[in-house]
Parts: sequence; structure tokens; C-alpha cells
Amino acid sequence: MHHFQKITDQDYENIKTWALEGVGLTEITKRLNNKISKQRVQQITEKAGIDCFAIKQEKRQKELNDRMFKKWGAKWNDKEWRKSDIYARMREKFRSKKARTYKAEFNIEFGDIEFPTHCPILGIELDYYADSMQDNSPSFDRVNPSKGYIKGNVAVISMRANRIKNNGTAEEHEKIAAFMRSY
Repeated sequence: MHHFQKITDQDYENIKTWALEGVGLTEITKRLNNKISKQRVQQITEKAGIDCFAIKQEKRQKELNDRMFKKWGAKWNDKEWRKSDIYARMREKFRSKKARTYKAEFNIEFGDIEFPTHCPILGIELDYYADSMQDNSPSFDRVNPSKGYIKGNVAVISMRANRIKNNGTAEEHEKIAAFMRSY
């Protein structure tokens, strides 16, 4: 028979905090160096109105959703979308870009990128099925060319917009636009 120690007010607070974080009953017992039984931990959490199991399941589901989103994109749980030709083309464009990127840092996942139907700069419809690069082909743009293909620095735009943008700064493009408007 186990002889359990009395727990302190701090232990009670820790139990509640850990339970709200989704820590399981067994793990809470271990964190308390087995001062109390798993059943006692469960009684304390139930009295506090905390369902450890539900919180742990919710936390696991969120982690799964986050992993799947990164790997497969926003519609990861839409099986019909994942079977579509356009989705396959987007995945292929991403894999191809990742394979060709040698010099620049590349730490983005498929789910980090938005694949628009139209170029967000020029408004032209993007052709994900083009066999060769054309003005309306999708192109991965590093918004800040001094940084790599990292989260928050990559946009899918048309090849034409990417060629126009190239390595110019916003100020340089404004000067070019002002010059062109003056004629």
C-alpha cells in the first residue's frame, strides 16, 4: 500500500495549471514526485472543473492540424481538393522550387504559401498548367530579395510581375513610375 504525502497549496495550483495545459494525470503525478495518486489528481481536477483528457485531446488535435496545414496547405482535410489537378500543380510548383533553391535559405512549408488564382500585383490570371514560363506563369517572389525563401517573405505572383520587380526597391519603382507618368 502506498503512503502518500500531503500536498501544498502550491501543488494544488500546479495541478490546475498543468491540467489546463493538457498535461495528463500520470504525468502530473510524476511531476509531483508521486506525492499523490493519479486518482487524487483526477479528483482535484474534476473539483476544479477541468477535464484534463479533453484538454489533452484538443491539444493533440491542434498539433495535428498545424502539422497537416504546413505539409498540405489550408485545405488539407478536403480530400476532393487534394485530388484535384490544380492542387497537384501547386504542390509540384512548390517541390520544384524547393529542389532548385541552392543559394538562398529555404525553410518554408507548402502550407506557408498562398497560391492565388490571380497575380496579386498585376491582377492577371495565373496559369498553373503552362508547360513553359510565360508572363502569366506563377512565380515565387522573395518580397525582400536580401532574405531567403522564409515564412512571411514569399509570395506567388506572375512571372511578369516578378521580372518587373526583380531586385528594385520600392523607392526605385516609385521613381520609375513617376518618370513613366511624366511622359
